[in-house]
Amino acid sequence: MSERVNISKETLKDGTESITYSKSWEKNGMNHRKEVRKVEGGYIVSESKHGKPSDAGEEAEYIDENKEYVTTENPFEEKKEEEKEEQKMFSFIDMPNLM
Repeated sequence: MSERVNISKETLKDGTESITYSKSWEKNGMNHRKEVRKVEGGYIVSESKHGKPSDAGEEAEYIDENKEYVTTENPFEEKKEEEKEEQKMFSFIDMPNLM
């Protein structure tokens, strides 16, 4: 599974900063993309997936799904908080650093 993460910042004409987070990955023959754009008052999230699932055989139909929604929290930042909580939960264990 290959994964690409990109964060781009742009200064708009009115002087405000626009930030876009995007993540693309391929899993089971399907291409997935999640893009989060910061706007005034929240975030616009766009998710898409397309392709033929490789585990469904040759008769599999092509899938092309897209959805957009608005949220007040950045979904990419939530993951970081969950990872921190998980680290706190197991902080009593001496975990080796594998990287």
